[in-house]
Amino acid sequence: MGSKTHIVILRMKEIIYAVIFVLLAICMVFFFIFMFSGDKGSDTDGSDPSAAYVPGVYTTSIILGDDQVDLQVTVDENHINGVTIQSLEESVETMYPLLGSCLESISAQLQDGIPLHEITTEESSQYTANVLIDAIDQALQKASK
Repeated sequence: MGSKTHIVILRMKEIIYAVIFVLLAICMVFFFIFMFSGDKGSDTDGSDPSAAYVPGVYTTSIILGDDQVDLQVTVDENHINGVTIQSLEESVETMYPLLGSCLESISAQLQDGIPLHEITTEESSQYTANVLIDAIDQALQKASK
């Protein structure tokens, strides 16, 4: 029979190093799983079902030409309840005719639960929509926890 007994001599220092490296590798795997898992903290765009906002009414000012328009955003803990324009003068409404209709469209989409970064607007009112969305985002930053 051709089997011979082989004796392997390991030094204790080599065994300890091997165990330490294996433990470090396992810790790194858990660390990477924790870091890159899909569980993120709360977002400020209303998509997080846990309490994302402090309930209340938050105001942001928009400068249109020489006039200032106040935009109010009403939120509860998880949802944007409404967006309205305060102190809209007739001259501003005349100079910016798309302001009211664009805000109504954005407000309706936000009330339906669409996140702010996924709002769709008409191509003819892109500039107005961008100004309004930026102002709403500023108000939501004030409202976020």
